[in-house]
Amino acid sequence: MDVLDRAVELREQRKKNRKPMDKPIRDFRVYYTGLPAKALYPYDYQFSEIFLNILKNKGLMCPTYHHLYIQVEKNVEECLRRSIPIENWYVYGISTIDYDNYVKQPNKAKAEIVLETMALGLKDISDIDGLDQSIINSTIAKIQESGLDTELTHLTADNQNFQVKVTYFSRSMEDGNPIYLTVIEKSSGRSGKKQIGEAEKDQLHFWISKLTLNNTSVKIKARASSDRTDWHLKDKSRSMEFNIKEILNG
Repeated sequence: MDVLDRAVELREQRKKNRKPMDKPIRDFRVYYTGLPAKALYPYDYQFSEIFLNILKNKGLMCPTYHHLYIQVEKNVEECLRRSIPIENWYVYGISTIDYDNYVKQPNKAKAEIVLETMALGLKDISDIDGLDQSIINSTIAKIQESGLDTELTHLTADNQNFQVKVTYFSRSMEDGNPIYLTVIEKSSGRSGKKQIGEAEKDQLHFWISKLTLNNTSVKIKARASSDRTDWHLKDKSRSMEFNIKEILNG
């Protein structure tokens, strides 16, 4: 049996022998071995973070695996040949792209093409393994609506009087992600928003690890110090405190 036949057989086995959905999603990535290096960058990088954040927050569960990879190539055969997993903790969805047409497009159209390509790869996984269609479809619809300007929720906290949340926007590796703190007063619905910095994708999770509040201030703390934490944080502050009134008053 050649590689192509084996790939088709494995996909059929997954469809016929669906497993319980007991693994929360951990990662979402795009691969395109047959295309030039960084052929779809930065859009694949940005949209991977957007998909992952929303699917995590919606509680997507998977069977046997927790890493979802989208294999993108110029034709289905190449996608299939490169879609055989070595370990059971990840799985590939396949999606094709007309790369010759893609490179001729302006940036906005390129972003839209990459989004649709990734969405089709996610739907491929969902169709085979029976993932929650409402989560998949609502996630895709949300991203289609806002594109690369989809605001992502990192952490939330609330008490009797206020709700606070840390949000961010997925940007390129060169630009970094802008991070925002929003405060909402429950009694009036009044809100205020403040940019509190920028962070790399992985750095964010080490830098803003704990969010607490009282009726006057919001406190943000980083993860406990360790070699890995210190390496990620570099010169980032380990703790921050913000006045609620100042944020609400803009």
